[in-house]
Amino acid sequence: MQLDEIRFDKDKHLSLSEPEKIWSLKEFGYSEERIKNAPFDIAVTTPFRILSPEGVKALNQSIAQLLKYKRGSERIANFIRGAYLNSSFIRDLMDCPDLNDHISKLSGAKAIPHPMKLYQAHINLKPEEENLDVDKWHTDTVILDFVLLCTDPQHFKGGYFEYFKCTKGQAIRSLIRDEDEEVIKVQFPEAGYAVLQQGNLVVHRASAVTEGTERTTLVQSFISENPDFADISKLSDCRPVDPPEILFSEWARYKAFLSQRKLHKLMEQLPNTEDKNHICLELRKAIRDVEEAIMEISDPTEARLHFLDSDVLTDLL
Repeated sequence: MQLDEIRFDKDKHLSLSEPEKIWSLKEFGYSEERIKNAPFDIAVTTPFRILSPEGVKALNQSIAQLLKYKRGSERIANFIRGAYLNSSFIRDLMDCPDLNDHISKLSGAKAIPHPMKLYQAHINLKPEEENLDVDKWHTDTVILDFVLLCTDPQHFKGGYFEYFKCTKGQAIRSLIRDEDEEVIKVQFPEAGYAVLQQGNLVVHRASAVTEGTERTTLVQSFISENPDFADISKLSDCRPVDPPEILFSEWARYKAFLSQRKLHKLMEQLPNTEDKNHICLELRKAIRDVEEAIMEISDPTEARLHFLDSDVLTDLL
């Protein structure tokens, strides 16, 4: 059901700015081989503005109307999914070409909003129970995302967006062995600012709020426009939090979209050849996403969210 909301106006609600620093994967310690295989070179940015004060106000009014959809999970204690589907303001904001062009510029390559609407505009809220992390240590099962602060940072303490300034492997070893790798606590200047990250390669979390009643962020996800990027999204990461009557069809459409792009490229670029093995290999690569979707949707095993809790870290010892 759509809500009665303020109409999105990019001239009124957007106020795009540049971050002071964009950290590269090389600066995080990644190898040249790993960087070559990543769709973007970006690791994470310092905060940059996305929304004007009027935009922050309008977004928070939209989020307030979505609070009836809030729930919790093993990893995230208090969140809202499906904001893109249920809010016209949020949908128009996420679809705004100016915003998406800005994200592409910062990431160094063309990015497009994640085709799965359930992956768009995820909202994290302050846990109702005290001393719980807003979101636990993890890496994302999306390639690229920004974390947008919706709450005035003067109105709460704690609740930091934190990340390890190193490779994923180094961060996991640090968590296992309690080593002293560098952890950055992001200081947002005010509401309406965001950080952009290649979240599958940056170990991060949102820490517990120590004072204050509200701390809200919106997380928007992207994929590469390049059809050859390796998809890392996992159906098993969505099954515990998304309704199956929406999720499975969304997942099928998403994987069909990925294969469609690869098939289109194949139609345009496959050369004339007698090499049947090469032709069949290219066809298999093009439909791999759809074949994976069939296996994932048919999989009867219990799914769980992926994050670096104590049980996972113990298994890695």
